[in-house]
Amino acid sequence: MAVSTFSVTLHHLAPGAKAAGVGYPDEQIPAVTPAQLAELLQALSDVAQTFTIYEPSSPEIRVKTDREVYVIRTRYRRLCLVGREALLRGEEHSIPYIVATVTGLAEPVLAPSVSTRTPDRPAAAMTGTFRPTVPSSGIPDWVKVAVLLVLSLGCIGGGVWMMVRPAPSLAPKFSLMTSAESSTLLGRIAGEYRTGTQEGDRRLVIGADGTLRIAKYGPAQAIAEEVVRTARGALQDGRPALATNDPYVMLVQDNAVVLYGQTYRRAAR
Repeated sequence: MAVSTFSVTLHHLAPGAKAAGVGYPDEQIPAVTPAQLAELLQALSDVAQTFTIYEPSSPEIRVKTDREVYVIRTRYRRLCLVGREALLRGEEHSIPYIVATVTGLAEPVLAPSVSTRTPDRPAAAMTGTFRPTVPSSGIPDWVKVAVLLVLSLGCIGGGVWMMVRPAPSLAPKFSLMTSAESSTLLGRIAGEYRTGTQEGDRRLVIGADGTLRIAKYGPAQAIAEEVVRTARGALQDGRPALATNDPYVMLVQDNAVVLYGQTYRRAAR
């Protein structure tokens, strides 16, 4: 039997469902006729058209009959009869459909939607010549497989080479002198060298036995830091040098040496 009137509650809606907002209290309207319900639903539909993704309110119309309670909300700016989404499979819940469902009348027949089913294609004619299937991109599958195989082998080969290659050395290229040549060079350049005499300057003492004492001056030429290295005569680009155990190459000049990019000038023998 069709229901003539029912109770309606407006949630997050202004009177008459003319606007939506979280500040509107719930409003209960008794004895609403189907025509009045249709007007409320139309007003809610008009309000839903103005919603954005940042709408804080969740407006809804609750309709209570003697059989059950129906809830109408908005979804994607359209009306949605809660609990009937699967029946319409995502289609819009029209106002006549909602009113007919609430009043208990026979539900109206929905307009047929545009079918998304692809029509059956006629079977391709069989020919005597076999042609491999080529994807829409125009590149055969075997070409794609070959490219992937080459890339995979390249990655594996690169990984193996990185594992077995010798470790890079930061040491400069040089050749060591013989023991006799090294002793002669050390004896010639043995002595004290300085970058300066102020605090923070460096002092270098070269021993004839190849011992290097590298120090830093503090206040009043006090030795603040001192490290000890060993060196041996070497040749770099045909010029005499000392190869330290860092490893590093100290270039030998006239009355001066260059170590770590700093020039030490001879101060005493």
